[in-house]
Amino acid sequence: MDIKNKLGAVAVALGLMHVACSAADQAPWREQMQCGDTQYVIESDCKPSNDPTALSQCKAQTLSVSHGGTVRKAKLPELNKVSAKSIVETGGKVSKLFVTQWACARGDKGDVAVMYYSIGGGSAPYAEAYSIYDEAGVLIENEDSAKYEQALAHSDGHMKKVKSIMPR
Repeated sequence: MDIKNKLGAVAVALGLMHVACSAADQAPWREQMQCGDTQYVIESDCKPSNDPTALSQCKAQTLSVSHGGTVRKAKLPELNKVSAKSIVETGGKVSKLFVTQWACARGDKGDVAVMYYSIGGGSAPYAEAYSIYDEAGVLIENEDSAKYEQALAHSDGHMKKVKSIMPR
């Protein structure tokens, strides 16, 4: 085998090793929260950062909501229309948001889920958002509703970290 073919074979082998290592570095994770009669599961594949100040590299999160025998699946972020529009209008990309914390809070009719999204830092208007789900696991669209405001108030201080883009 001449040198050109040997170099080509080495390059292919190194490329395959890199792909295998990169795929192996991705680790699936799953977070689960029971909120009243509704179960929430967030899943993603992430490559944790070795640097405590750098974000982990994650694929998009998915959400499964189980309530009353039905399961609904969604690709995250799942924001109400007002929040999504605000993110875009202030220069952000909705797809950059990841759930980094969540809580189960008492609503006016039952337990509601609060999900806090972040781009991983910063103070820009598009750097964070909230999604709130009613007792049946349905996204609350109206940010001005008493249920939405009450859920935010009751979740304050009770948010739990979710494995995601945030450094470990």
